[in-house]
Amino acid sequence: MSPQKDGYPSPARAWYMVALLLVIYTISFIDRQLPGLLGKEIMSEFQISYTKFGILTGFAFAIFYATFGLLCARIADSKSRRGLIAAGLFIWSLMTAATALTRSYMMLFLFRMGVGVGEATLAPAANSLLADSFKKEKLSTAMSVYSMGIPVGTALAFIAGGSVIGLADGIPDIDLGALGIISGWKKVFLMVGIPGIVLTLLLWTIEEPTRKGITGPSGAIPLGAVIAHVKGKLRAYTSVCIGVSLNAMLGFGSVIFVTLFFDKYHGMSSAEVGITFGSISLITGPAGLLLGGYLADRWYKQGRKDGNVLGLMVAPLGYAIPAVAFPFMTDTTWAWIMLGISNLFINLPSGVAYASLQMITPNQMRGQIIAAYVLCTTIIGYGMGPFLIGLFTDQLFGGELKYGMILIGVITTPLCLFMYQWGRRAYAQALEEEEARLSAVEA
Repeated sequence: MSPQKDGYPSPARAWYMVALLLVIYTISFIDRQLPGLLGKEIMSEFQISYTKFGILTGFAFAIFYATFGLLCARIADSKSRRGLIAAGLFIWSLMTAATALTRSYMMLFLFRMGVGVGEATLAPAANSLLADSFKKEKLSTAMSVYSMGIPVGTALAFIAGGSVIGLADGIPDIDLGALGIISGWKKVFLMVGIPGIVLTLLLWTIEEPTRKGITGPSGAIPLGAVIAHVKGKLRAYTSVCIGVSLNAMLGFGSVIFVTLFFDKYHGMSSAEVGITFGSISLITGPAGLLLGGYLADRWYKQGRKDGNVLGLMVAPLGYAIPAVAFPFMTDTTWAWIMLGISNLFINLPSGVAYASLQMITPNQMRGQIIAAYVLCTTIIGYGMGPFLIGLFTDQLFGGELKYGMILIGVITTPLCLFMYQWGRRAYAQALEEEEARLSAVEA
């Protein structure tokens, strides 16, 4: 099906791309979240502390995910974005399945590094594809639908993981001879990794849209030009990147330890926590993302150039109280209710943040800007979040996990609000400048 006269794919093709990328993004978060669900079993087998578990689930993935993301961004801005995603999906799914061969903490650490390398391909390439498939007034909604991979993937990681734990227990151990025996929690990784390898084939059913707003050669532009552009809009970029990173620090850190929390304070098994938290996330996560996209698009259509940042600010205002309150709850039902409300607002910024950055960035820089954003959110959010909760728990609170989770919320929430407010006007100005540049190109 050929593109429309305005150069964008037909709505059917564009939304098919969103749907497929959503499935792939969902799989990436299933693979990313599995260690959190199986935390009790992993900590028990390798006899590690909360801090070491935080490093395993945070930095082992985050550092390599972020580092390789910068290289993948340069590729995404000039080469095949579809091919880049296909290669990454194959690698991270293979590494997830190979985790079944783990025999030590260090081996598990290395496999998590491999997952990070593979998943580094997705964010810059997928965001660039979508930004060339939707007009600005629909982009936040499209990005929010795509970003449902975060909560849906998290939810399915817990639901499927919780179910697969029981299923894996009923499957005989797999004897691979010299490679060892795959048993217990390791069978879960094998069962989850294989579908992603098969899904790689479906990526060849989408077509890449034409790149929009290009004023020079179609190849990668000099890195110096990208740096100069960022310097000119530094406050706008910084406020979005740091603000969302603080949001991710609380959100991802809490999710990694949620199974250990409910096991320790409410006597729930990993399977029970998985199904319960997954079911809650399946509703509250997408609801938060769609709310964020709706608010940002609505304010933008009303002429608010800072509409996207206003949408981001709704998140910390909404989760400020429930995120700190749920660890205090002694009643299990109320703990889940507070966590559910917090989860809704913690998931709100993801789609809006991606759209916000795309809207103030020229086409041939988008992959690199998204990679820089992913670098920031990954190191601060996915890396520091689990690590700090584990460190606070071990070093400040003598193993009382709930206080480590509370402290991270007390620290990040006010800082998050400050960053959005600090950069709101700068973002509005950056958006006006980019819209003026595009109007000149189209004229």
